[in-house]
Amino acid sequence: MKKAFAFFDFDNTLIKGDSIFYLVLFFYKRYPLKSYRLLYSAWCFFKWKCHLGSFLSFKASLLYVLDDLTQEQLHQFYQQECVSRYYLHVVETLYQRKQEGCLIYLVSASPEVYLRETDLPVDVIIGTQTDGKSHRIISENCSKEEKVHRIMEDLNQKGLEIDYEHSYGYSDSESDLPMLRLVKHRFRIHRQNGEIDPF
Repeated sequence: MKKAFAFFDFDNTLIKGDSIFYLVLFFYKRYPLKSYRLLYSAWCFFKWKCHLGSFLSFKASLLYVLDDLTQEQLHQFYQQECVSRYYLHVVETLYQRKQEGCLIYLVSASPEVYLRETDLPVDVIIGTQTDGKSHRIISENCSKEEKVHRIMEDLNQKGLEIDYEHSYGYSDSESDLPMLRLVKHRFRIHRQNGEIDPF
């Protein structure tokens, strides 16, 4: 069955900035004595940049904070640190697409475990998957071609097909072009001010 879709990236598209960075700040402000873990993250970053380790290892080192946060705290994080950084006109656009009958997909490299705390009228959330509420990443990083793979996997399971002519895609980054090519109407969100222009 053909349906109209609207695919939205999250970081620097619906919110200003990188939500994982805000998650780390949120955690260490509350648990400063555990900031020694940042040394391990710095080491993983160094190894990744020197091609001695993977990006996923570095990302998992930042997500260690998930091990010590309750679901209530993750909800608090989303409300305090993400909602406050919404690009309001992008959120308005999401509501408009919803009212027009589009299925709204939030597709992000950020972890699903806190994206699920969103208050937006999203039909499907696709993000990087972790083992429960822990730092261990159990999926590919949900970026670039992996976004397309995950979207198509979901659509195939539901017997849905993208109505190309009447579907939309929103992102700040050219790395999302594989996802944006699934739809006719593609829009770039400018990181400085959240302005929306055709991609």
